[in-house]
Amino acid sequence: MSTPHPRMYVLVRLDLDATYRCVQGSHALAQYAIDHPPLFKVWDNSTIVFLGVRNLLDLKMWEMNLIQKGKMISSYREPDQDGQLTAIACFDMGDIFKGLKTAG
Repeated sequence: MSTPHPRMYVLVRLDLDATYRCVQGSHALAQYAIDHPPLFKVWDNSTIVFLGVRNLLDLKMWEMNLIQKGKMISSYREPDQDGQLTAIACFDMGDIFKGLKTAG
């Protein structure tokens, strides 16, 4: 049995087109690299999990919850969408994300 390890989780809005979700999630991941370089280096391009949330309101609730729990996150707000929150990246053990489905 292997030891659990942190993964990079990217939360994206399911009300966005699938291709757009990939792009927005990539922006959140890039923002995480800028915001948290030491943790990004620890991640070392290992496991990444894209998870979906219903819409903007759900993503905002996740953002607030993750911040309140002290998680290291990076949020991405798309300039072409009037600065709307579109994705969040978080390097974590992942227990908090149980129950969310993949964004596929």
